[in-house]
Amino acid sequence: MLASAGGFLRRHLWLIVIIIAVIAAALPILTYPLGRDQGEFATIGRGILGHRIPYVDLWNPKPPAVFYVYALAISLFGQTAVAIRLMDLLIAPVILWAAYWLGKRLAGDPVRSQRAGLFSALLIGVFYFTETFWTLSQNDGIVLLPMLLAMVCAVSAAERAGEQRKSWPSSLAAGTLCGLAIWFKYPFALFALALAGTYTLLLGRIYWRDVFAFIAGNLLVFGGGAGHLAAIGAFEAWLQSAFVTSSYTALGLNWNDFSEALRVAMDYRWLHWGLLFILAPVGVMVVFIHARRIKGNPDTPTAKVQANRAGWAMLLWLLIGFAMMAIQGKAYDYHWLPMLPPLALLGAAGLDGALAWIGGKGHMTVERTLTAASGIGLVAALGLVIWGGAFPYLSGAQDRLAYAQTFQAGEFIARESEEAAAYLRERVLPTDSLFIWGFRPEIYYLSELYPATRFIFNFPLVAPWYPEAWREENVDFLWAALPPYVIVAQADYMPWVTGTHEDSNTLLQSYEELNDWLIYNYEPEAQIGNLFLWRRKI
Repeated sequence: MLASAGGFLRRHLWLIVIIIAVIAAALPILTYPLGRDQGEFATIGRGILGHRIPYVDLWNPKPPAVFYVYALAISLFGQTAVAIRLMDLLIAPVILWAAYWLGKRLAGDPVRSQRAGLFSALLIGVFYFTETFWTLSQNDGIVLLPMLLAMVCAVSAAERAGEQRKSWPSSLAAGTLCGLAIWFKYPFALFALALAGTYTLLLGRIYWRDVFAFIAGNLLVFGGGAGHLAAIGAFEAWLQSAFVTSSYTALGLNWNDFSEALRVAMDYRWLHWGLLFILAPVGVMVVFIHARRIKGNPDTPTAKVQANRAGWAMLLWLLIGFAMMAIQGKAYDYHWLPMLPPLALLGAAGLDGALAWIGGKGHMTVERTLTAASGIGLVAALGLVIWGGAFPYLSGAQDRLAYAQTFQAGEFIARESEEAAAYLRERVLPTDSLFIWGFRPEIYYLSELYPATRFIFNFPLVAPWYPEAWREENVDFLWAALPPYVIVAQADYMPWVTGTHEDSNTLLQSYEELNDWLIYNYEPEAQIGNLFLWRRKI
């Protein structure tokens, strides 16, 4: 047993070192405040733990997987922002291992495969954790865990089938994990094409037993999820949520809006992923060169043939990742995250190929030196970005609110959320409720107050494609709840979710029932940045 453990450690020592180094460099993300999306997921996750039903008691347009992941994190680590940020660090070791496993398949050479795998793990770790507070802890990032594991299972199924071994369990696992990914976002159903394409490219044929096992895995998870929603009484509300949200998605599905969104997003992505955008084409070039050599040499080893096919599979995965982003019609920062694994894998292949070329020219010492320098440099860059940004706060030079002031996105400033939450906690009871007119659900979570109605943000109450009856339902609940405080946001211009260019404070004036309810029962008490706090009169 000890000898076996020792052998495992020796074989994977550098992977373990990379995992530890990446997590150590990324630790300060635990200090990051919550953005809007993390706030909505956390509010619903906390609600689930409090026996509230998603969609029925807490409405949301997204599938439910991310809510349950957040609920698990909160149940294990408490109702804090740290509990939410900890999820990224906890899933990292498995994600890095899966990238390492897949990266080794791209090399096709026993000597080089270790380096290609290590660079795959390192690149995905570095570029994931250098994302901002806005894009970390998102469902588009958490879903990388089932996606990468599904790809590992798909590749394993192809390898086992080619070796005439039982491959259907791996195919079943790939289908199960793919089905789980779809419960994070509906467009992730396209990921099934990446898995099927990888299996077919690697194997060169299809075994129907694997096809049926893959489909069975998808149906098992999808049916199980739908069954759970039906069991808790949320099925119809979930279907309605998915249906009305299609109109929101369609807003950006026109060339003018999407091309502008893509232009802005590409500028941002270049700042974050510029190195990957350089290395990945080199990786594609390496795959192309290998393909030319294989075509002209019938004696090419099987491992190299498989590596070349794996390279094309990664390129297919990248193209499908782009399609998953594009079909959402918004090109938001976090919509790009499912493209990170294939980009990192192709980037690692490009870096490995460039270093191998240098060594092949007789510069072995230079190759080893550059390999070590590249690894150290990537980890150092990660640590510098994350520790450098958090150091004033960690060293005591900044207090919490000053630190939170540095986290901004548009009109959103994290300091306002934390200051408003602290203000409320000093003046209300934990059993009280709160109503926020705007899109600031993180305040519900930070203040430890439950939403007074199921609408934790206002765009289902203002956008024209949502049921008009929801507006009356919302006010009826508020008359019954009468929370101690109401928050009204201003300067939050979000036409992509509201269908209008007016901010929440202006939209309130056209929602006469709600505006009359507010004026009759509440009076202005304080303003924190773009947030107006109204206190109940009696």
